[in-house]
Amino acid sequence: MKNHFDMSYLGVMVDMAGCPNRCRHCWLCGHKNGSMTVDDFCSTADQFKNWRDENGNGIGELGFFSWWREPDYRGDYRKLWQLEQELSSPGRAQRFELLSIWRLAQDESYAKWAATLPPKACQITFFGMEENTDWGTRRKGTFKDNLLATERLINAGIAPRWQLFITKRNIGELDGFIRLIYELDLHKRCEAVGKKFEVFIGGISPEGNGYEIENIRIEESDISQIPQGLISICRESADLLGQPEYVLLESLLHEESPANMSVNIPCISVNADFDVYPNIAEPTQWWLLGNLKADGADAIIKAYRDETTPGMRANREIPVCELARRYGNNNSEKLYDKNDLIRRWLHQWGVDYIEERV
Repeated sequence: MKNHFDMSYLGVMVDMAGCPNRCRHCWLCGHKNGSMTVDDFCSTADQFKNWRDENGNGIGELGFFSWWREPDYRGDYRKLWQLEQELSSPGRAQRFELLSIWRLAQDESYAKWAATLPPKACQITFFGMEENTDWGTRRKGTFKDNLLATERLINAGIAPRWQLFITKRNIGELDGFIRLIYELDLHKRCEAVGKKFEVFIGGISPEGNGYEIENIRIEESDISQIPQGLISICRESADLLGQPEYVLLESLLHEESPANMSVNIPCISVNADFDVYPNIAEPTQWWLLGNLKADGADAIIKAYRDETTPGMRANREIPVCELARRYGNNNSEKLYDKNDLIRRWLHQWGVDYIEERV
């Protein structure tokens, strides 16, 4: 079998503490929170560092992360960041544009610490105004935490990037969301500290938890309700919300190549039970690489390298047109990005695959 992973780099994300939220959009599903020890983290790193293939070759470079869903959720986050750097190949311990919004609100010193590290921007997610944002994360107080986090980020010289998921549930309160941005004077206040405030809108990927709220995905007829004032200040246009399914189907019914979903940075993720998933798609049963304790790193890395899980095989082998014929809805006006629509079909294929084997 052809290897699609070239073994030059692999990131390993270990869900040591979990996440304070259970966001309804999260493609990482609702995996339980755990309490992995530092020894667990170091042992996991050692297994991947010491792995060798059939020819005695190891993985070129490795990056180890002490979180999967929520960065810096543990109280010893500063020590863990140092440990990530020690365990990873030089320069491979990364921060991305993600911080813990929960910790930004709970820990006054966190923003100042984060400001000493790259990058200098942080994403904050909204599902509308207060009631909808709290609903979207399944945690009361999230909206207020978002606003406090925004204040602390700006004061620390970090640019807040507001992400708004537009759904049928919140489309009627978008004017209020715009007013909030101007009431807080975010553009000017960020400019005053040498940063740029950005807001961007999007739809929810229909996999993981997001698949369960397809009933509130906006449709073609909803576009006219999105205020022009919001579109004008967004980093990208409303085109980011995608096209109606019936429109996308016209071309996807003739696309004979497979989905070939991939990521820019090859990663695998270890959950609280030491189950391991490729970071290509939702961490579900049909993507499962194995269990680190039961199967060991060798079997897991080879399953990833050789793409032997049902989900990975489907991703590389099933033509998009076949998925479109089986799961496409020519009467659907729901808006999708092309790749998100294909991800929905892969999810539906996975559910059917598992059910057929029960």
